[in-house]
Parts: sequence; C-alpha cells; structure tokens
Amino acid sequence: MRFLVLGATGATGGLFIEQALADGHDVTAYVRSPAKVTPRERLTVVAGDVRDADALAEAMHGTDAVISTLGLGRARKPDNLIADSTRAIVEAAKHSGISRVLIMSAFGVGESLRKASALARLMYSSGGKAVFADKAAGERYLTSSDLDWTLAYPVLLTNKPKSGKYLAIDLAELTRLPGMPRVSRADVAAFLLSAAKDGEWFRRTAVLLADRHDIT
Repeated sequence: MRFLVLGATGATGGLFIEQALADGHDVTAYVRSPAKVTPRERLTVVAGDVRDADALAEAMHGTDAVISTLGLGRARKPDNLIADSTRAIVEAAKHSGISRVLIMSAFGVGESLRKASALARLMYSSGGKAVFADKAAGERYLTSSDLDWTLAYPVLLTNKPKSGKYLAIDLAELTRLPGMPRVSRADVAAFLLSAAKDGEWFRRTAVLLADRHDIT
C-alpha cells in the first residue's frame, strides 16, 4: 500500500513511517520542512502547507490512505490548525478520489470528555481547552463527510517501545475510563497502520490504551 502521512516530522508520525516502511509499504511524507525528514527507500517527501487543499489533493494521487498525526505540541493557541487542515484533507480526498482517512486526535475531545475520570477532565479542561476545541471542530468536518474515516483517541502518550498489546475500544461502547491511563506512541502508530489496511474501523472512533488493566 501507499500512505500519505501528515505530521511526519512529529513523534507518532515518524514511528508510523518507520513501521509502514518495515512492513513493505510506500510512504509519502507531506511536510512543511523536507530537510527534517531522513531520506529512505520507498519514502517520498513532498513540501506543502496542510491548509492547502489543492496541494494536498495533488500529493494524494496514487495513495491508498491518508494518515494524519498532526499535533500542536505545547501550543495553547491552536490558530485553527487542526480544523483548517482537516477541512483541507476532506476537500482534497474528494477531489483526488481517496476515501480512506485516519486521523490521530486525543481522548478528551468532544463526546469522550464526559467519559473521562474527574482528574482527567480537570487536566483536559485546564491545560488544553482551546486545543481540544480545535480538534473537535476538525472532526466535525471529517465525520460529516462521506469518507471512510477512522479517528484514533489515544490516552496519555508515552515513549515506550511498541508492545503489540494495546487495547482499542470503540468510543460508542465505552461508558467510563477511570484514572489516567497511558499508551505508547509506537502502539498508536501500530494501530493506525493496522486500521489503514483493513475495514474493521471504518467510520468509528477508537480509544487507545495500553491494556485492560487500565479500565474497570
């Protein structure tokens, strides 16, 4: 398969690329700064703005799925980056004929907030309210489209190695997620790669955490 990756210079995006290439796939990294991407076999680097739907559509040609791991780092003022980029992804996908789009968001966004623990809700509300609102706005563009989308909602991210034992729970089936569970970026990348290759998570939101010991 060939994947178009947005957020390729970020931690999770880089891990997705590594895993996809190791699995024998081809990857196009769509980035603002190509010099930040290490050249490798089967990896194509395209410079572009994630808000530019026309440029995105051109980069999407010949790909099987779009993977976005765009994040905002420590930014408190998102400047509509996720909303604008998601709208551009949706428009570009329609124009290029791509139907499969997977976006990494975060647990605590939108409807998931009421399913978090009291401690988690406090943290999300105090530390990233604007960021989460930006993500929620972008997701509305995605979920109202006709695309075969998947949203990934990882809990607190760690830099631990891939375990292969992560748990993916449909947000619609989750009542409450107690405590402050964690999941590694490597396992999130593994989920995105697996979900991109099959149809199990079409038009569904997956909450990602390390294992069943994190839930009751």
